[in-house]
Parts: sequence; C-alpha cells; structure tokens
Amino acid sequence: MSRADIRELAVPSTGIQRGEVVVPTRVGDPVHGLLSCPAGPLVAGSLRARGRPVRFADLSGEPSADTDADARLFLVTCPREEGGTSAVAAAAAPGDALSAAAARAAVEDWAAVCGNRSLLLAGSPWCSGALHAASAAVQAATDHQGGGHQVYVLTPAAMPPEAVTALGDLGAIVTDALDDVEPGAVVLFPAHGVTAELRAEAGRRDVTVIDATCPLVATAQAAASGAAERGHHVLLVGPPDHAATDPISSQAPGRVSVVDTPAKTAAVSAGNGGGVSYLLQPGFPLEAGAPIVSALRSRYPAARPAVPAETCYAPSDRAGTIYSVALGSDLMLVVGDPRSSDARHVCALARDAGTKVALIGDAADIKPAMLAPVRTIGVAESTSAAGGLAARVLDALSGLGRLTVAQRRLSTEKVAGALG
Repeated sequence: MSRADIRELAVPSTGIQRGEVVVPTRVGDPVHGLLSCPAGPLVAGSLRARGRPVRFADLSGEPSADTDADARLFLVTCPREEGGTSAVAAAAAPGDALSAAAARAAVEDWAAVCGNRSLLLAGSPWCSGALHAASAAVQAATDHQGGGHQVYVLTPAAMPPEAVTALGDLGAIVTDALDDVEPGAVVLFPAHGVTAELRAEAGRRDVTVIDATCPLVATAQAAASGAAERGHHVLLVGPPDHAATDPISSQAPGRVSVVDTPAKTAAVSAGNGGGVSYLLQPGFPLEAGAPIVSALRSRYPAARPAVPAETCYAPSDRAGTIYSVALGSDLMLVVGDPRSSDARHVCALARDAGTKVALIGDAADIKPAMLAPVRTIGVAESTSAAGGLAARVLDALSGLGRLTVAQRRLSTEKVAGALG
C-alpha cells in the first residue's frame, strides 16, 4: 500500500487532548462500516518512538455536525485472513497540527508494509514435566481454596505464566524454603525436584506433600543414588546452575562431578579408582551432551551411563523446532524478556539457521522496517514471555493483511517393539 491509500476522516473529538495521538481500538469507516484495529499496538509503538503520548480509545461514533470540532483520523484498510477488513489508524485533536502529522506518519509507515504473509509458530516452550507440575499445583490450590489447607509451591516453580497467575488468584504461595510453611499445609515439589535434604525435612513436618517431580528427573535422582551405592563416581553432564542439578547431586553427596563442556572433563577426579557412571541431566540437549560424554569416555573408557534407557528429548526437540522454523522464515521473532538467558538462547538457536532475529518483549517492539522485505515470519516463545504475549503479537500482525498461521513442532517418540 502507499500514501495514496490513506484517507483522512472526521471523527468525534470527545476526550482527545491536544498533544496526544489516539490509536483506535475500533473505528467507524463510511466505506466498510465498523472496523477493528488489531494493529493498534504496532502503531502506538511507532508513535511512542517519536516521543508522542499515546492513548487507545473506541472511535466508532458518528462524526458531529460541527466539522470544526471533529478530530482528524488517518486510516488505511487491510483485508484479513477470514475475509473481513481491519484498519490501521491514528487520530489527533482538532487544530493539533503536530499530533496530526505524527499520526499520519505512523499510519503511512505501517501502510507501507501491509500485505499478505505467512506465520510459522514454534509451539510451546514448556515440556510435559513442567505442564504436569503446573496442572498439579493449580488442581491442589483449587481443591483447598476456601476452607482447605494452605498450598505452598516450592521453587523453582518453572511453569507457564497463566498457571502462575491462576495460583496467585487461588491463594497459593510460592516459596523457596519450608521455614514459613504452616502445619497441616499442602506442599508441592516442582518439576525440577528438590534436594534429598529438603525432601527429608518435608517428611519430618506436619505437611502433605504432592510430588510433581518430572519422572525423568526422578529417574536421574534414583540413578545417581544407585550408582553411589555401588561405589561409583557419578559424572553429571549439564550446567551446574540448572534447577535440577542440586536435586540430582544431593542423592550422592561427595560422589557427583558436574561438567558442562568437554574442556572441563580434564579437571574431573573420579576418586579412589572405583567405577564411573555418567548421567545426562534432564533438560540438557543431547547434541550438547554428546561431545562431553565423548571426552569423559576418553578419560574413563569403562564409564557407562547410569540410566541406559531413559533420555529427556524435550530440549533437543525444542532446539530442532526453533531451528526448523527459523530456517523457513525471513524473520524470526523471539518473544520474551530481553534479560532472560532462555530468550537469548532461543535467539542463538534461530541465528544458527542464518535467519534475521529480533527479540521482542512487547508487540510495540516490532518496527515497520523489520517487516519491509518479509513474507514469512517465524515466532518462538521463550519461557520468560509474559502471559498472552505471543497471542497479542499474532493478533497485531493479523491487522496488517491476510496472515496464514501454521505451527511446527518436532517430537521424538519411543516406538515400542521397534527392534523386536
């Protein structure tokens, strides 16, 4: 679309102040009737970048008889995927030339990048273990709301933000210790598990425990304990600051070494010549662990996996999904908190595909220049993304023209009897 497609209309100016630009949520168009404006957050972002105060409002009323009292609305229409029409619009108060110029410029910028696009979603960032723990926590809080026992969720409570909000609404308390847990309370262990010491302390207290530890983490904990009982030293392959590291290491005090790079294996001492077992930490990608395991076995050829048949494929599947989506996209939008290590990790995975990547914490962070040459947009959500942010981004982009949306997810599934 071009500047010639932009129309200037008179709309009721009630409430529009000089100095501000109003971005409509709905607008009355003499040609198309009542239109929604899903791209409003994008227009507002452009205006705020220009230093203009912005407010959202419904401008669907009829123009007044006194045209001198009407605000100036700048509008361009776009077709939508479902067959309707949406508007990209902004308005300024009567006689406010500076705000009117800013409103027109913002609409012009977005009109220039309106068009048909495809959008490819990388699916949810949450693994089945985290979703199970979130469901268990919400169910417990629901069961005990209003007259039941207080529910405490031990950190790190890694779960979708919608579940965190639901827990707060239900009165559940997230805590990192048992010190303040009242007698008779319900305590939920998170997906990453808890240390052996914390588990023992919970057993001594007058509390009801709901163990939502991921089955793969629980298996790793049992494997570390079993290997230690056999006199083995356990080499835990994964980052030392991962939430599951301490819960696993605590099962074999003094017998676990954590390594997260091949180079660090050179500093590992397996003790007094006993056996050596290694364990790939759940949540650590297989591709990242393979060279570390290779380096370990070059030092300890007799080392064997502590859990031969149990592997966490979720991080590898997620990485593969993000890479695949980025490979098929002209632009990859990573939705999340720019300060988050997970968001930065997702960006790195997408850049490995050679795709242009933008990390956005809000729909308003998307700029017209990002979309100018783009026909396929990939979207990957970080675990740090605010609740509903990905949906708001999709809705905003749908206001710029027809948007076809597809989701891609790579999934590794066990095949029973495949070798039999």
